[in-house]
Amino acid sequence: MNQYKKLMSNTMIFAIGTFSSKLLVFFMTRFYTAYLASADYGMIDVITSIANVMIPIASLCIPQAVIRYGLEKTENKHEVFSIGVFTILIGFAITLPFFPLVDFTQGAHSLPVYTLIIYIYVLTASLQSLCSNFIRARGYVKLYAIDGIFRTAIIILLNILFLAKLRWGILGYIVAIIASDLSSTICLSIIGRLPRFVHLHALNRNTWKRMLEYAIPLIPTQICVWVFSASDRIFIQHMVGLEANGLYALANKLPTILVLVSGIFIDAWQISTINDNSHKEQVEFFSKVGNVYQSLVFVMASGVILVSKPAIYVLAGQSSYFEAWKYVPLLIFGSAFACLSNFQNSIYTLHKKTSYSFLTAVIGATLNLILNYLMIPGMGANGAALATLISYIVMFLIRAVHSRKYLIVRWNIARFATTFVLLCIQSALMLRNGPYWLTQQIAFFLLISLLGSREILMGVKKVLHRGA
Repeated sequence: MNQYKKLMSNTMIFAIGTFSSKLLVFFMTRFYTAYLASADYGMIDVITSIANVMIPIASLCIPQAVIRYGLEKTENKHEVFSIGVFTILIGFAITLPFFPLVDFTQGAHSLPVYTLIIYIYVLTASLQSLCSNFIRARGYVKLYAIDGIFRTAIIILLNILFLAKLRWGILGYIVAIIASDLSSTICLSIIGRLPRFVHLHALNRNTWKRMLEYAIPLIPTQICVWVFSASDRIFIQHMVGLEANGLYALANKLPTILVLVSGIFIDAWQISTINDNSHKEQVEFFSKVGNVYQSLVFVMASGVILVSKPAIYVLAGQSSYFEAWKYVPLLIFGSAFACLSNFQNSIYTLHKKTSYSFLTAVIGATLNLILNYLMIPGMGANGAALATLISYIVMFLIRAVHSRKYLIVRWNIARFATTFVLLCIQSALMLRNGPYWLTQQIAFFLLISLLGSREILMGVKKVLHRGA
């Protein structure tokens, strides 16, 4: 199996477990909007956003180090997993004294039970991430995929029970996520026999130091990622209102498709980049895959913009949610550059230069905060979407230039720039919402697809090629 075919094989396996399961959750959006008011949906978004910023702090981002070091053939797997478990337990204990601060960040709508549930959410999510990453590092990609389907099934069943039957509202939504993470951790531990990898004597100080040096810069990096995704909602909540936040949260469901597909690929890509290639071969590998990836990302972004209005109509369970489509074009455009930025970041991951992941993310996040403050008062929620788009473009450009120090990705600049301009025009026309919007959107989608077709077909040929 050549490296391109192996990359595609792993991507397809991850897609079965991740995309099929996440797709089910995506279509559950109509169920959520039917049983939750827009204000409740906005509050859920605030709670999950707070939890997601706490997870890298409590876990010290050690799950990311577990997969990176677990993939190394020379590393002791008992040491890697044991360090992961104890790091999470220590990190979680450190966050406990900050209970009042977590309660305060929820604003006037906070309740003590929400703060408690956030802490439980953080612990279960951290342990689940650790176990699934270790399973993946050991090469059990099929088990990793099946686990994704299993977790989704638990979430859907419990949401039906907690929201439709018991009417638990916000609490039911969050408890369903916690239960799915806990169930996944238990099942992975049993099937993968993970407890046998945990030993006190496996806590090698040198390995622990190296793993922390890799992981700790990822903590502020992950917080910066949260700034991109969640600070928008917090600004909107305080400057526009919870209803607008609920609409913005719903609009984010469509860009989630692109981020989801990209995440599946990046999971497989992370495994494929650790190989025995020479530097020259790595440059060729990254460049060919990168250009195919960029073409696919822009084609998918164009497709989501095209269907944004009818998709929101299908997803929304109440007419009060329909206006959410207006936020989709800029959000999906921003997500496209987030995907490309993540691809460039894989160079830092490969060379264990996570400090640069942090520095570039800080620049993007700082710019995002400033632009949110400046743009939301005049543009409303779409100001947050535009701020995110500009920030991701800047972060991608910085990473694309700086990472050449370690590995050069030879982008097809002419095609890249042309597709970018076409996406700008397509987004503007969609927001204009003129009488011929559908015809215009189809035309731009076909143009962008035609531009990317050559790179995509070349990628298919590489996968089908049986040579080394």
